[in-house]
Amino acid sequence: MVAEGTAAPARFNIVMRTKNRPLLLQRALDDVLAQSAQDWVLTLVNDGGDFASVDALVDDRSDRFAGRVRVIHHEASVGMEEASNVGVRSLESTFVAIHDDDDTWHPEFLTLTGARLEADPSAVAVGVRTEIVWESLDGQTVREDGRETFLPELRQITLFDLMRFNTCVPISMLYRRTSLIDVGLFDRRLPVTGDWEANLRLAARGEIDFVPAPALAFWHQRPNAHGDAGNSVVALRDDHRRYDRIVRDRALRDYVAAEGSGLPLYLTRLLDDRFDELARRLDRLETIAGDTAFRRAKSRVKRVLGRG
Repeated sequence: MVAEGTAAPARFNIVMRTKNRPLLLQRALDDVLAQSAQDWVLTLVNDGGDFASVDALVDDRSDRFAGRVRVIHHEASVGMEEASNVGVRSLESTFVAIHDDDDTWHPEFLTLTGARLEADPSAVAVGVRTEIVWESLDGQTVREDGRETFLPELRQITLFDLMRFNTCVPISMLYRRTSLIDVGLFDRRLPVTGDWEANLRLAARGEIDFVPAPALAFWHQRPNAHGDAGNSVVALRDDHRRYDRIVRDRALRDYVAAEGSGLPLYLTRLLDDRFDELARRLDRLETIAGDTAFRRAKSRVKRVLGRG
C-alpha cells in the first residue's frame, strides 16, 4: 500500500525502514524535515509494523511534508534489504539514501553529499564521516549516553578495506540510483550484512567518494535494547558473524569456479604458517621476558590468531 505523495521523479529519494518504533521514528521524521536541501521525497516503508502509529506520526507533520512523503505498508515483514529495495524501486530519483528510523543526519547531509556526486559523475556513491551516538531508552525518553567517532582514521572508502569489514553504514551513504540498480540493489537473502555486501559490489564497479569532515551522519546504538527497539548490529551479533562468513564463502565459490582453487589454497596455507610462526615467536619472547603482564598479552594475541 502506498499513501500520500507522488511517484514523480525526485532528486533525492530517502528510503526509511521502520517497524514498531514510534518513539524513534518521530525523531527520524523530524530529522529529514530539518535538511537544508528541500528537493527530496521520503519513502517510508513500514515493514510489518503497526499501521496506525506510523500514519499518525506522518499526519502530524503533513503540513511540513507538503506532499513529499510516501508511506508503503507491509502486512508482513519482507526483511531489511527487501524493504530498502521496495523503497528504491518505487520512485525514480537521481540519488538514494537509506535513512533507518533510529539514525540521524547533520542538516547539510543531502546538500553536501549531493554536490559531491554531481561534481564527480564517475562516483557510484559517497560516504561521510560518522559519529556513533550511544543512547538508552527510559520509558518515552531517549537518553544520550555518549559519542565517539566511527573509524576516526578513515580517509577514503576502498574495496580493499571493505573486504575486511563495512567501513560505511547505511546512514552514512548517498547512492547514485543508477549505480545501485546496475549492481542489483540489496540482496534480499541476507537478513543482516546486506548493506556491506551491496557496498562490496558497488566498490567493485566504481569509486565510492568520501567526505572526511565534519561528521554528517549519526549512527545511534542502544547496547541494552532488545526486540524492536534494538540495533541489529548488537541484538543480532551472532547473525552478523554468520552472514559475514556466508557472503565471503559465496564470493570464494564464485572465484574458485572461475579461476580454480590454487591461489586460495596457497594463501590459506601461507597465512596459517605465518600465524604459527608468530605464535612460536611469542613463546620465545615469553621465555625471555618471563613476566605476568607479557604472558597475559601473549595469551590474548594467540586467542585472536586461533592458536591459544
